[in-house]
Amino acid sequence: MRSERFVTKGELVISFITPMRTSDPSNIQRIAQMLPRGFEFIVVTTPGGAAHARNIGAATATGDVLVFVDDDVQLETEWNWEEWLTDDWDFAIAALYWPSRSVNVFMMRVESTMLNVLTAVFRYKIFMSGFAAVRRKAFEAVGGYNEHVLFEEHAITLDFYRRRFKGARLPIRVKMLRRWHGWGPHNDVTSRGQRHLPPKPGEILVLRT
Repeated sequence: MRSERFVTKGELVISFITPMRTSDPSNIQRIAQMLPRGFEFIVVTTPGGAAHARNIGAATATGDVLVFVDDDVQLETEWNWEEWLTDDWDFAIAALYWPSRSVNVFMMRVESTMLNVLTAVFRYKIFMSGFAAVRRKAFEAVGGYNEHVLFEEHAITLDFYRRRFKGARLPIRVKMLRRWHGWGPHNDVTSRGQRHLPPKPGEILVLRT
């Protein structure tokens, strides 16, 4: 059974979902404070990779709009869901990605620039989970995240486009807090090749921002 509904914008409920390797109270508090007030916030620490954790969070959420936020980013925006939800989109990404001062090295700037050019210039809206929002109907239509591929964000983006779902960029800046290698051959949080067990007690926290 889904948990109590929290905040309704029009007829839509929004749920924020964050996968974490461990339940770090200080990081959970940091993330909650950067999100808009009064919304459902789900933290999943179930092992099995990020895609597996995000799917568990989506199944737990009450929201008609699911927002996936990584635990190693800082989001900068003036939250305005009432306006954003009136736009015609099925999935949405952030407008800009850039490394924070602590990881602002050459390769991070190069990879961030490549990502920003891909989304802004070529208008290919890759569903990067630093910040990624999706209406539940679209998420369920593609079967959620594919837990058996190396890069689940690329896979779900292709699934959205194959089904002709419409993407958008929201005015959100994602500041990355750790080094990221989005174009390399390795993925340290992949669900591929891992056991995808159901969550144990305590591995899902349903909070309110």
